[in-house]
Amino acid sequence: MAANHGRRRSRFSVVYFCAIYLYTLLFDLLSVPFLEPLLQHLPQPQALVDEPYQPISERAPAPDSDSPHALRAGAHTPVQQVRHRRRRRRASSAASSSTESSHGRPLPLPPAPAPGSAHADESDDVRHVYSPASAASTPSRGAGSMSRGLKKKTLVLDLDETLIHSSPQGSYRAHHRIEVVIDKVACLYYVYKRPHVDYFLRKVSEWYTVVVFTASLAEYADPVIDLLDAQDKYISARLFRESCVPYDSSYAKNLAAVSPDLSQVVLVDNSPLSYFINPTNGIPIQPWVNGDPKDEALLDLLPLLDALRFTDDVRSVLSLRLV
Repeated sequence: MAANHGRRRSRFSVVYFCAIYLYTLLFDLLSVPFLEPLLQHLPQPQALVDEPYQPISERAPAPDSDSPHALRAGAHTPVQQVRHRRRRRRASSAASSSTESSHGRPLPLPPAPAPGSAHADESDDVRHVYSPASAASTPSRGAGSMSRGLKKKTLVLDLDETLIHSSPQGSYRAHHRIEVVIDKVACLYYVYKRPHVDYFLRKVSEWYTVVVFTASLAEYADPVIDLLDAQDKYISARLFRESCVPYDSSYAKNLAAVSPDLSQVVLVDNSPLSYFINPTNGIPIQPWVNGDPKDEALLDLLPLLDALRFTDDVRSVLSLRLV
């Protein structure tokens, strides 16, 4: 039933369109003098078609003779006025939201310009609003005074198996090759940097005075340290085997050779024997000997090192692991 009704309406629309088209065509073809009196009594074809479509945003408002601003140049159309009001509402809402701090408390606005100043005549839509982004770009006085008053402690780092791994057997993954001559005998070592060591050194050098203390000979260790700190920016001092204390066919590290104030010295070493003289200053780290590219031991140390630099005595914290 509904389908038949729809087909009837479709046929009626087609017949109506054809009738209008034939009428328009005959009107143009039969425009001869003897038919003009007859055609004058018939409606014009243009009257059967609405005016051309024009977007409402392009239609000019009808002038109001009673309003002196009706013919003002640049007057807004109704749609433009709506858009203008929307923009004003968005600007006001953005300004109100930007004055809220991250804790939900309103932040103070700058004082209004004095009458007669250069900014007093500006439009009401233009306001200088204090925003959290601008506050973040300005360093806090409290944080600045704390960083200026904080004296850097000393971070002592072991070299082999802590920052790098070296081997006389090399591969294409080696970062550097070092030729060491000891007692007129040349030895070639392939050096591999521990994952994230570059970032680690860059970060801890911002917090500490960094010292590399190794039980290796200077002929070998010096070029390796140059590999880690080519621009001499991160490592402040280097200590080698001659600064160590021989102990049980190995070498221990007396941190008094670094600084007499042991409350401000931290040692990171893969060998517990290295800090047996100063056990409350040592932080153990897993040896890196298998060349694991996914090793993150250096990154795991950063939170602890970041916290230790704010303590009065590092031994008060590091001694807890010995309990």
